[in-house]
Amino acid sequence: VTALMWIYLLPYMSIMTPTPKACLSAIILSAVIKSVVYPKDLINAKGADFVISWGTGIATALTSPTLGFGMGIILAVVIGTVAGSGKGDKKKTA
Repeated sequence: VTALMWIYLLPYMSIMTPTPKACLSAIILSAVIKSVVYPKDLINAKGADFVISWGTGIATALTSPTLGFGMGIILAVVIGTVAGSGKGDKKKTA
């Protein structure tokens, strides 16, 4: 509902320019509060996905979205490399 209101009010955004950032943040937060309070995708994650998703979420909460996203990419590459290195070690015999 909030997103649709913004789309419909797009022609009138010039009057929204002086709106404080805190007010706009509150509007955005109200749209995603349910997922923030109960992050079911993070709770249901298992294995490497658990480490990557929670690591990214915590890094984002403690730093900034850009740094948190970067930490998530680093975690995914490192964990993917470590998890992938053990798969090709065994040789197949016929």
